[in-house]
Amino acid sequence: MTYPPMPGTPGPPPPQKSRGLSRTTRTVIIVVAVVALFCCAGAVGGGFWLFRTVQGTITPARDAATGYLDDVEAGNYPAAYARLCERLRGRQTEAEFTRARQAEPPLDGYKVTDTQVHTTTNGDTSAEVTVKIADRNRVINLVKEGGDWRVCGT
Repeated sequence: MTYPPMPGTPGPPPPQKSRGLSRTTRTVIIVVAVVALFCCAGAVGGGFWLFRTVQGTITPARDAATGYLDDVEAGNYPAAYARLCERLRGRQTEAEFTRARQAEPPLDGYKVTDTQVHTTTNGDTSAEVTVKIADRNRVINLVKEGGDWRVCGT
């Protein structure tokens, strides 16, 4: 049998709270974690989408420039001439183009170092592909004609 405490003596200690998190705190932490997870997933997905979009814009222009350089390097001047824009083909014939390319030192390798695509407010699209040839940077200008990239200046 237990007796009541004597007058003037302290009573039993109050019941201790559990040391774990309250239900509300746990709920808030879970909600914050889920929101953070969705934000991170959105950032990764958005970054991937942006990367693919930029690559889809840059790659065709770069490929057109490297195709032109590959043709010149191989001595396939008719194919290189066919890759020129209408303005340049209107200035010189294929024979003139071939003679001019043959008079240049042979192209012996190159490396693409940069590609930039520009779209104007009137919808014209152009690109600049920078290549390193014999320790010298050279810019190849391209324009989009009829859906195809064409070399329009080097």
